[in-house]
Amino acid sequence: MKKFLWFLALALVLVFAVSCGDSKNDDKEKEPDEISDGDSEPAETDGDEETAVDGDNETPDEAPSPTPLKCEDFAEGLNENFMVGDLERSFILRLPEGIDSDKELPVIFLYHGFGDTAGNFANFLGSKVNNETMPFILVVPEARSDVYGFDNIPPSGLDWDMMNLKDGSAEADMFDAVLACLEKRWKIDGKHIHVSGFSAGAITANSIGLQRPEKVASILSYSGAYFSDKSSRDDLGEIMGMKIGDFFSWPDFAEKHTKYPQVFVYGDEEADSWGYSGVFTIYFNRMARFGAHYLTGLGHDAILCNHGVKDHTVAGISADAAIKFFADHPFGTEGSPYKEKMPAEFSEICHFFTEDDIVEEEDPEDPETPDGEPLTCENFNEGYNKNLMVGEGSDTLARNFYLRMPSNTEEKLPVVFFYHPYNVEAADIDTVLAGNVNNETMPFILVIPEARGDKFQLSIPPTGLDWDIVTLSDGNAEADMFDAILECLKTKNMVDEERIHISGFSAGAIAADSIALMRSDKVASVLTYSGAYFSNSANREALGTVEISEGTMIPIGSFFTWPDFKENHNKYTQMFMFGDAGSDTWSVEDGLINFTIDFNETAQNDGDYLLENGHSAILCNHGGGHDPHTSQSDIDALVKFFYDHPLGTNPSPYKNKMPQEFSNCVFKK
Repeated sequence: MKKFLWFLALALVLVFAVSCGDSKNDDKEKEPDEISDGDSEPAETDGDEETAVDGDNETPDEAPSPTPLKCEDFAEGLNENFMVGDLERSFILRLPEGIDSDKELPVIFLYHGFGDTAGNFANFLGSKVNNETMPFILVVPEARSDVYGFDNIPPSGLDWDMMNLKDGSAEADMFDAVLACLEKRWKIDGKHIHVSGFSAGAITANSIGLQRPEKVASILSYSGAYFSDKSSRDDLGEIMGMKIGDFFSWPDFAEKHTKYPQVFVYGDEEADSWGYSGVFTIYFNRMARFGAHYLTGLGHDAILCNHGVKDHTVAGISADAAIKFFADHPFGTEGSPYKEKMPAEFSEICHFFTEDDIVEEEDPEDPETPDGEPLTCENFNEGYNKNLMVGEGSDTLARNFYLRMPSNTEEKLPVVFFYHPYNVEAADIDTVLAGNVNNETMPFILVIPEARGDKFQLSIPPTGLDWDIVTLSDGNAEADMFDAILECLKTKNMVDEERIHISGFSAGAIAADSIALMRSDKVASVLTYSGAYFSNSANREALGTVEISEGTMIPIGSFFTWPDFKENHNKYTQMFMFGDAGSDTWSVEDGLINFTIDFNETAQNDGDYLLENGHSAILCNHGGGHDPHTSQSDIDALVKFFYDHPLGTNPSPYKNKMPQEFSNCVFKK
């Protein structure tokens, strides 16, 4: 555990330091997303740049907080103090002549790159709002780099909120809010809402298209990426065992969505890239082809345009050509007119995506090849079973486990899964439990999964103490293994599906809790020794913080992303075994890293948590330290608890009278 956290902190320092520390790079010639096409003008000043300062040094003369911007106050230039949720946002507006007429006007949202400003990037399209082809309203949002930078944990973007989008994004919310105000303020052409951007701004533009396809007519992006696309995430590579793409959590497109067309503009070969030498690099030439392949597979038209400049810059497709593309592709265009004839500026450097554009993976990672033949259900054996292939595609893992069967296998039998603690092997648990499968109270099938500490240990973001127990929001390797073993046992027609029980100790108890949470429809009851539910906010908060650099603190609990219980789920009974407060603990103290998990505290927290979710919860203080208590009497008590709590037992029969075996336990009320 100590080693795990040390590497966690070290890796985070590396990732965030290199991501924030470009000013310390002596070889850096320009800002990463600087526009270098030769047409940039000095940054504009569109209003008073003074900001109110909050703090303890207020004076009677301090200016009052600015009044939030209202829709009716939208105006040419810099618009500040626009409240989107609880976040204050700013943006540049460029308005065409006749804005107050009855003519409906298109809207173009333009997103600037990392390190740039809205005032500067507005120059790209700002002077074109009165063009003859398609006069339009230009909206250039200002990023909130103070909120969405790599100095925030978990990382949330390169100036923009563009990394963790599963629950929406601040940029999509701002897009909605600005558009709603424009519709109140002026006449808007709802068939012509378009999005564009450069680099980090292009990634943000793509995220808007993904989240708001019912509003976006078309997109033209310069050096961007779709991180809902696995190929694009995988292409980012790794740092110290971390898949950089794992930081990006984007939803998939809705099955039925508007198939807007998109132009991907990018530079020559590896010259159009951004990153840090020896650490990681984003190649936008590759990202464009990945993105085009991804959209084409979803039914969109995708146009690839290589501007050929050996630089990371806005080039190739001019402002006038971009506007023409938007004019030619109103909302609902699912067969681009450019397929019949590409306009001159496009035909010189662009083409529709074809199979020839598919990026070949340099070192594709095949599913793990097991040492020996993969295990099939028919070949499940008494004892140690190896190479059960669990998962799909590149996420496939070879898993091992112990299987112990009682003497009488003619009847359908209960199944007990037991998960071992950190830095312990399944064989150690097998030595203790295997001889109990013929228990007189309840003979049972015993399954002892083997953790994959080589896989779920030093990866960043952290993935577990031997088990996949940290990031569960998108599924989980342990739940997949639970399903696979159970389904194989069912094929032998020997499983009593009313009696599937789970137990574990320490990290294994946390794994057991996670299985119960995700598979509550299958789990009859749970008995854990010193575990925790990290879907419970009280447990996450109890973990405290880690200082990864001077003044930068990370809430340890922020790394644990567990789903909530489903609204209608099986209310199983759980017994929590734990020791005395301050004794049943697990801690690390090493200067940089100082924290303690007190399992007495997590048990109290989880008793409340399960009760709030409609379960029966029993708390049992064994009075010792961090110890699984596996004497024969303890094991007999475990089996009795499971026997007394088949599927659907709620409330527990122990509510009115606790059996003698559990005289040290209390029923949570």
